[in-house]
Amino acid sequence: MEYANINLTDEIFNKLKDMIYQISGIYFGEQKKYLLETRLSKRLSVLSLPNFEDYYNYLRYAPEKKLEIKELLNSVTTNETSFFRDMPQLDVFTDILKQVVQTAGSAYRKIRIWSAACSTGEEPYTLCILIKENFPKSDINFEIVGSDISESALTSARKGVYGGYTLRNAPLAVLNKYFDKTDDDMYGVKDIVKNMTSFRNVNLMDKEEVKSLNVFDVVLCRNVIIYFDIESKKKAIANIYESLKTGGYLFLGHSESLHSVSASFKLVGLGKTPLYKKE
Repeated sequence: MEYANINLTDEIFNKLKDMIYQISGIYFGEQKKYLLETRLSKRLSVLSLPNFEDYYNYLRYAPEKKLEIKELLNSVTTNETSFFRDMPQLDVFTDILKQVVQTAGSAYRKIRIWSAACSTGEEPYTLCILIKENFPKSDINFEIVGSDISESALTSARKGVYGGYTLRNAPLAVLNKYFDKTDDDMYGVKDIVKNMTSFRNVNLMDKEEVKSLNVFDVVLCRNVIIYFDIESKKKAIANIYESLKTGGYLFLGHSESLHSVSASFKLVGLGKTPLYKKE
């Protein structure tokens, strides 16, 4: 089926970007109008709608609007990720986790880690592998929760099957140990990794959805709030703050910071590893 070949007017662009912002906190500036038009054209074709105005009205009034809003979010979210992305940060994560383990108390205590906006699952599975490699004999129960606003991304994450490009940074020994190679040169995550991980559809703007995850020792929210404006950043970070245990850690992307966003965290990592602690 061909995509709809029509233009997105300024009026409907403003209505759509406002709707997306209110739902997800993701902000589309004027310079991203063409990007939004391109990504949503497919939905017009699927729904056999003649223009973007009808699509906007469909999102507002159609009986199936809740389902289509999920498709809207699937279409506009950015799912660029890979295994072992930004290893200097992951090395710091491993060091921090060792500190958390040392102060865990009971040998049977559960340590919970949240990979927020995990896209197709590469980050939470990477964290599982790092734990397997660094804590091979630990009696502590590690639990990894990956979340995303895109249900289609989470479907891929739960399948846990990946092509070579997203695994480009994975050492051969890791591939052999934690993945099964399929006949079509894909790699499936083994159950020893999958069994540590669960995935949830969560909107960082929704306080109750975030709260439903319970609390964590460590949260990774890397390269996420860069897509938010200041008010959305404040709301998302406030929700994440409530999800962290006292003494818990928050990792952001190397180009992100909480400057002018939140004074509730203590900055304990500098340079290319923005690391914050809840005290």
